[in-house]
Amino acid sequence: MFGKILNFKFTSVSEAKLAASFCSEKFGSQISSFNIVGLNIFIGQTGDLNVSIKFENPDSLNKFEENYISIIADLKESLVFKENNFVGVCAYTYEKEAASTET
Repeated sequence: MFGKILNFKFTSVSEAKLAASFCSEKFGSQISSFNIVGLNIFIGQTGDLNVSIKFENPDSLNKFEENYISIIADLKESLVFKENNFVGVCAYTYEKEAASTET
């Protein structure tokens, strides 16, 4: 599995919350277009925002990379933040599946 990890640093948690809404809408609406298989958005208590986007294959990741700048253009025009991101290969992942416990 391949991933794009985005780390944004805002001046406040309020700005990070606005950016989280933006990211969930922008990236969430592109799930099928870019064959996204996982999307996680985390807000830190000091104004940090971390977005993890997972792809099944490198072609999907490359397609996303080609469009990344245009996808976040509105965010860059609206808020001031520091950005650090990287592309990586998933070394380990675990998520417990929801289970029904009817009695």
